Amino acid sequence: MSASAPGHAALRDLCARGVLLAASRDPDAKVTFLLTAPTTQSPWAGLVCKIPTTQPALAAVRREARALVDLRRMPLGRLTSTIPRYVSSGPAPGVPGAGGQQELEMLVSTQLPGRPMSQGYHQWRHTSRRGAVVADFDLALGWLESLWTETCTAPESLTWAAEVAEELSRRWDGSPLLGAALARLRTADSTMGAETCPRATVHGDFWFGNVLVEGGAVSGVVDWEASEARGWPLRDAARFVLSYSLYLDRHTSRGRTVPGHPGLRRGDNGAAVTYGLLGDGWYSRLVRARLAHGLRRLGLPAHLWYDVALTGIAEVAAKANDDDFGRDHLRLLVTLPHHPPKPGRRVR
Repeated sequence: MSASAPGHAALRDLCARGVLLAASRDPDAKVTFLLTAPTTQSPWAGLVCKIPTTQPALAAVRREARALVDLRRMPLGRLTSTIPRYVSSGPAPGVPGAGGQQELEMLVSTQLPGRPMSQGYHQWRHTSRRGAVVADFDLALGWLESLWTETCTAPESLTWAAEVAEELSRRWDGSPLLGAALARLRTADSTMGAETCPRATVHGDFWFGNVLVEGGAVSGVVDWEASEARGWPLRDAARFVLSYSLYLDRHTSRGRTVPGHPGLRRGDNGAAVTYGLLGDGWYSRLVRARLAHGLRRLGLPAHLWYDVALTGIAEVAAKANDDDFGRDHLRLLVTLPHHPPKPGRRVR
């Protein structure tokens, strides 16, 4: 552990007094504490301690540590204050590794102000109100476009769909759904692959739960373990829109109409994503328009929005750390048409 970080004794004390922020059940589960201290003068107040509980989680924590160090070295302008600062890494006291042979390594970084956008999202009828949803899209996608502005490189051939197809083939080799899924990616690659797109810094898991909001602005973006210094920026735009759509019906009983969305009923996993991409209500128009806007910002044709969405769904199926979650997205992908209905192409 670096000299600037608390020693083991201090960390044991702080973790005992810390506030549990999250405890995931994913295969790469981490336990996250907001570290507190008895006085505001303590140098350890305002830190986040992320402790892995499995070997895959250990690898994820190490990836995030490297990412935070790399991000700190980038000239990100005003975005710098919205990204956690790496403090240190080292053995997590009292947390044994595989077989109990060694302690797992933890990551210590700075806390950021604000609350996750997911808290507002799950408030009563939040996603049924157009104004509230538009505000969320404006905040998150506006921050994302600022990241593109600071980090975009010269355009190059857009091979994203072809790359995702390779990942999907490795992950779901032998699945009866794979052939149909790959056919949709070939369709997407046939249009996107003819274009060029800049590379940019990519968060990699840009869903609304990782976006912190305070005072009507994005105050932080957390969990950088899946980031890339030079990735396809469309990945993050697709991930945000798809994840926001995925849970629209979660507070509605099965078979009932979702408040604020007359064309959407609670159904199987992914029903709300299908509604977002193929429906004709205000939310569906918003999804198409914002994906199209992101494409234009990157110098790409707006009509590629549906190909971006299909590739984003396939990427979740290929990369999800939970097999059931990935399989759900694979099933969703093969239920979607290769091309959107004609009204979906009329994006201005």
